[in-house]
Amino acid sequence: MSVKFTGDNVKEALSDARNIYQELSPELPFRYFFLDEHMKALYQNESRQAGFIIAFSFLSIIVSILGIVGLSVFLSLYKTKEIGVRKVNGATIIEIMTMLNRDFVKWVIIAFVLAAPLGWLAVNRWLENFAYRTALSWWIFALAGFLAFLIALVSVSWQSWRAATKNPVEALRDE
Repeated sequence: MSVKFTGDNVKEALSDARNIYQELSPELPFRYFFLDEHMKALYQNESRQAGFIIAFSFLSIIVSILGIVGLSVFLSLYKTKEIGVRKVNGATIIEIMTMLNRDFVKWVIIAFVLAAPLGWLAVNRWLENFAYRTALSWWIFALAGFLAFLIALVSVSWQSWRAATKNPVEALRDE
């Protein structure tokens, strides 16, 4: 039996429901639960899982940014002489930054092209387990790809700018 009542006087509503129930079925014990608490208990696992997903997502973003920055530092140190020669021959800061950023941007785009369909498939299968579900929009994946592109570009551009504005004499001093 389902009973709907306002939350003004819960004890009185439960007492009335118990009395009516005992009149209709005195041999069975009166047991009750609140639907909102029951629904909350059903989705408690998903709420906990969402918290873990958010925490590990931020952790993976930080680790990936550190990896990209480390790789860009290594690449700029590896190409120090090339950057110095290009600057001596008249290359602008924008041209040097474009040269250093091109590889990273290419790999971010390739990663997005591979990850977007896999992410759509994983989320779509996960949503199939729910009675009420929302449709997946393309813009969610486009936004994620754009943010990944932007994070990589900012991380690498900062290091590229540092390498491009360095005095070419320091880079070529060992030659």
